[in-house]
Amino acid sequence: MAWLKAYPTLLKVYYARSIEYRGQILIWILSSVLPLVMMFVWVALAESQGSINGYGSADFISYYLMVTLFRRMTGAWIFWDVDSDIRTGALSPQLLKPIHPLHHALTRVLASKPLQLAIVLPPIVLASILLSSRYALHYDLRLINLLWVAVATWGALLLEFFAQAIIGSLAFWISHAVALADVWFWVRSFLSGWIIPLAMFPPGLQLALVFLPFRYCLAFPIEIILGALSPDQILLGFVMQYAWVLAFFALFQFVWRRGVKSYGAVGA
Repeated sequence: MAWLKAYPTLLKVYYARSIEYRGQILIWILSSVLPLVMMFVWVALAESQGSINGYGSADFISYYLMVTLFRRMTGAWIFWDVDSDIRTGALSPQLLKPIHPLHHALTRVLASKPLQLAIVLPPIVLASILLSSRYALHYDLRLINLLWVAVATWGALLLEFFAQAIIGSLAFWISHAVALADVWFWVRSFLSGWIIPLAMFPPGLQLALVFLPFRYCLAFPIEIILGALSPDQILLGFVMQYAWVLAFFALFQFVWRRGVKSYGAVGA
């Protein structure tokens, strides 16, 4: 557990670095636009039809405002770093350090969260206030529920983090891991609820998503804060989410250890 002592210093270093990269901040802002575009599309459809699968205009607005917030809180974006470090040989000096290279990746992700929150939270709060005069937006902000939301958000971040770490680690053997990352991003975008609320899917697919990892990358904490889940559903969600976290972590450990052996065998 000695690596824990390094976290405060690493967080300070990577937080300072995240502030320096203003272009990255712009990308964060622009990538938050798509859920809002989808929100206006669904709201227009709901207002013309009354409701869609039980979602009215207020439900779509509440949902997509939370998508904008939680996408920032659960995103990892480490694949390119892991892939590049392996392919360019930058991993070699990292392997000589006393802590696992993945701790550097995790602290980079965590250090960027306060800045991302500062970017997206004020517009979301303002939009909620302005729209509340016309739409009855609903969030379950009880303290216990916010605690469950925090636990689910942490699980979602870990899922995304380990998924990207696994894909990035495939660069030990293949030079086009980017294609696999694209597949993951596209599938996760649709099946995690980022682009379309999961309630819009056919019942059979909704049931399947209870047992697949994608829902737990984003939709799960959103469903909790919207008050859309019963206590039993939340409990089942946590069991499934953290079972997938453990599975992804175990798979990463397997891929990484095999990869490092291969990496060292060629004289890296």
